Amino acid sequence: MSIESIITMRHHSPISLFDTLGPIMTGPSSSHTAGVLRIGLEGRMLLGGTPDRIDLHFYGKGLARMYKGHLSDSAIVAGLLGYREDYEHLRDVLENAGRRGIAVTCHPHESSTRNPNTVDMRLCKADRNLRVVGITVGGGQILMTRLYSYPISLKGYERGLFVFSDDSLEEAAFRETFGSDLKKLTGKKQGDRTLWTCITGAAPSDSFVETIRKTPGVSEVKVLEPIFDYELQSQDPLFSSVDEMLRLAGRGNISIPALAVRYESRRSGLDEADVRKRITEIWAIMKKSIKIGMSDDGDLLGGFVQRGSGARMLRAVNDKKTLSGPMIGLSIARAIAVMETNGCSRCIAAAPTAGSCGVIPGVLATMIESRGLDEQAAIDALLVAAMIGTLIAMRASLSGSIGGCQSEIGVASAMAAGSLIQIAGGTPDQVSQAVAFALKNILGLICDPVAGPVEIPCIKRNSIGVANAFAAADMALSELQSAIPADEVIGALVNTQKLLPGELKGTMIGGLASTPTALCIKKEWEHRVYYSIKTGATLSAAGNTKVEL
Repeated sequence: MSIESIITMRHHSPISLFDTLGPIMTGPSSSHTAGVLRIGLEGRMLLGGTPDRIDLHFYGKGLARMYKGHLSDSAIVAGLLGYREDYEHLRDVLENAGRRGIAVTCHPHESSTRNPNTVDMRLCKADRNLRVVGITVGGGQILMTRLYSYPISLKGYERGLFVFSDDSLEEAAFRETFGSDLKKLTGKKQGDRTLWTCITGAAPSDSFVETIRKTPGVSEVKVLEPIFDYELQSQDPLFSSVDEMLRLAGRGNISIPALAVRYESRRSGLDEADVRKRITEIWAIMKKSIKIGMSDDGDLLGGFVQRGSGARMLRAVNDKKTLSGPMIGLSIARAIAVMETNGCSRCIAAAPTAGSCGVIPGVLATMIESRGLDEQAAIDALLVAAMIGTLIAMRASLSGSIGGCQSEIGVASAMAAGSLIQIAGGTPDQVSQAVAFALKNILGLICDPVAGPVEIPCIKRNSIGVANAFAAADMALSELQSAIPADEVIGALVNTQKLLPGELKGTMIGGLASTPTALCIKKEWEHRVYYSIKTGATLSAAGNTKVEL
C-alpha cells in the first residue's frame, strides 16, 4: 500500500483523541511494537485462540530491517498470546512462547517492494491454518489487508462476521438475515467461493453465529470483535480541520478542550467524564514515565547510549550550568527521561508516537510545576494537544517509516505548542498559529535510526521538539502570524512525506545511519542479535526465534 493510499484512508477516518494521545504501551515503537501487537491480537481473534506455530514475514527496508530493534517479533507474539499493548514483560515473550512449545520463525524480506510496515502472519492451531496480513500506519493504528488470499480492510474497531460461502448465497440473503443491524456488507469472490464481510452495530449472539454456520452454502464463519476499548460510533466527525475547529470555537464561544470532548463524544460515544478520566490516566502514565526515566531502573534495549542522560541534564540545570534557562532545560531533561523509559521497554504514553513520547510530558510537567497549576489545567492542555494531533492524523501519517521524523517529533512539537498556548491562557487562533509555526519549523525532519533500536538519535532528538514548541508558542503569544494557515501547513507536511526519499524514512540507509560510527554500531548490533538467536542466549532484544535469511 502506497503512502497516498494510507493518507487517503486516514483522511476518511475519524481519528480518536486516544489514537494520538496514546496508546499506553510498552516501548520502544508505537508503529513497530504497539501497532504490530494489535495485528497479533487480530490474528488471535481470527484464528480462534493461541497458535501452535507462528511464521512471521516482514517486508522491505522497514520492519524487515528493524523488527528486532523494535521488539516487533516479541510484540506480535504477545498479541497472539492475548497480551495487550502495555504488557510489562514484552522482552520475555519469545522465551515464554518457547516454554509453551510454540514455534516462532521470522522471515525478513529486505528486498521486497511491499509496504515496509507489513506483517504477513502464517498461523497454525491443531489442524487449522490461517494467513492474515496487516500494516501499521503510525501511532499504533493498523489496517488489516488480507485474510487467506482475500483482500480485506479492517482497522480494529469493527464487530460482525466474516462468512465464506459458495455461489448459492447472494447479497440479498445476507441483508435479509442480518436485517437493520447490518451496517456494511462487502463480498470478495475468488473462484466459486466468496468472502462476505458483515459489519454490524451490535455483537452477534452465539445463537445467531451458529445459525449462520448452519446455513446451506456457508463453509466457514469467523467472529469479528473490536480490539480497542473505545469504538467508532460515528463516521461523521464534529470537525476535521483546524479552520472548522476555530469557526466552531468562535461561533459558540467554546474552548478547544470543550470542543475536543465534544469531538470524542461524537466519535466514540464516550461522555465527558469518561473522556477526562482517560486523559487523566494518560497524564498519570506520563508523570510516572518521567520518574522512571530519572531513576536507574532498567537498561536500554540496545545500550548504545549511556543510560541516565535525563538525570544528568536535570543536575546540570539545577547547578545552573545550562544556557537556555530552567524552563527549556528542565523540559528537555524530562523529555529525555521519558524516552529512556521507552528505550528500556517500560510503559509510556505514545504522544503521538513512542519515538516522540518525551516532548509533551517534558513540556507540560515543567509548565504545570513552574506555574503551580492543578491537575485540571494539565488535562485541558492535554485535550488541546490530543485535538491537534487528531486533526493532523486525519490527513497525515504519524509513522517515521512512512513520513520521516517530521511525522513524529514534528507533530508532537505542534501538539505541545498548542498545549502551551492553552496553559498561557491564549486564544484558539493563537493555538492555530502555534501549530503552524511548529510544523513549519520542522518540515523535512528525517527518520534515520542507528542500527534499529529507538535510541540514536531518537532519545536526544526529542529535545528539538521541546525547544521548537516553546519557540512556536512564544511567537504565537506575541501575536506573530503565520503567512501559511495551519491547515495548509498540514497539507505541506503530507506533501513532504510523499517527496521524502525512502532512504530517509527509518530504513537505516541515509542520514546518521550512514555514518562510519553508525555502521560499526549496526554491525555490533547484528552480531549480538544473530549470535543470541543461534545460541539461545538472552542478549538485548534477541529471543528464541529462528531467522531464515
